[in-house]
Amino acid sequence: MFRTIRRGAVVAASLVGLTGALLVAAPASAAPVPESSLSWSIEPSDGQGEPVTGTFTEPTASFQSLRDGNIHRVNVSSAGTFWSISLAPPVGEQLHPGNYPNAERAGFQTGRAPGLDVTHGSSGCNQVHGRFTIHQIGFDPAGTINMLEATFVQRCSPGEPAVSGTLKYKATPLSYRWVLTDQEPGTAESHTYRGATSTFWAQTFWSSSLRFGASGGRLNDIVEFSPPQGEQLTVGTTYRDAQPVGEQDPGRPGLSVERFRCRPTTGVFTIKELEYGADGEPVALSATFTIRCTEYPSPENPNVLKGVVHFHA
Repeated sequence: MFRTIRRGAVVAASLVGLTGALLVAAPASAAPVPESSLSWSIEPSDGQGEPVTGTFTEPTASFQSLRDGNIHRVNVSSAGTFWSISLAPPVGEQLHPGNYPNAERAGFQTGRAPGLDVTHGSSGCNQVHGRFTIHQIGFDPAGTINMLEATFVQRCSPGEPAVSGTLKYKATPLSYRWVLTDQEPGTAESHTYRGATSTFWAQTFWSSSLRFGASGGRLNDIVEFSPPQGEQLTVGTTYRDAQPVGEQDPGRPGLSVERFRCRPTTGVFTIKELEYGADGEPVALSATFTIRCTEYPSPENPNVLKGVVHFHA
């Protein structure tokens, strides 16, 4: 599905609002729809057989966010099945994107341990040995979670079977992944940026191009997309025969990737979703691209970089 619209600002594990030139949006349509879902895996109690897995999604499941002091709880129910996932920050802190190891039962933590308590049906733990990761989180004015993307693993003791899962509550995708293939495809280099350890931004640049950036894990990446001169980026369009931005021939789109510095290059990219805030800056972007060296290490076997961008879309 392809969408381009304007809306208000987005707040999550990203950096939005860098200065850039105004980019005129394509015709408006429906906004990216936030997702609420719970997927889980329950290891067998006797250690034999395969884990029990499942997924709940709206609208067949209901999701409710609650707050009890510093404990934040999301309840999920569907067809008589009930799950409750409680998260709590270490003492004196607020939940934020990041990794939370050594979690104890929420509400019964000791010292500076974070809190986790996952129950499903009548199953739960009196003592919790777990961890959770928050990729995105947002709060309403009352301090209750109104957007969340998190993963969790819980055991009742270190040697017992684990309950693990991924919880999304009114969240949109936020990640960037690239894969570099060279003359030895079996050893392809790759990296994935996620909200727990990375920040993301997007901005317009000059009159019509768009820049996206990600930073984390000691790496920084910038990708720039540009339409042919005199045009605007259009959602649903695949731009072929792209040249480095600023070096395009008339009628050619532009694609530049900071870590892919070889010249000359050619590429292709697709703008799947693109959305702007009231200030004309992008607040949502979904795109894919492929860029290749045309001469290195050889025209017959060039280096190729592929990427997938999800910036709140």
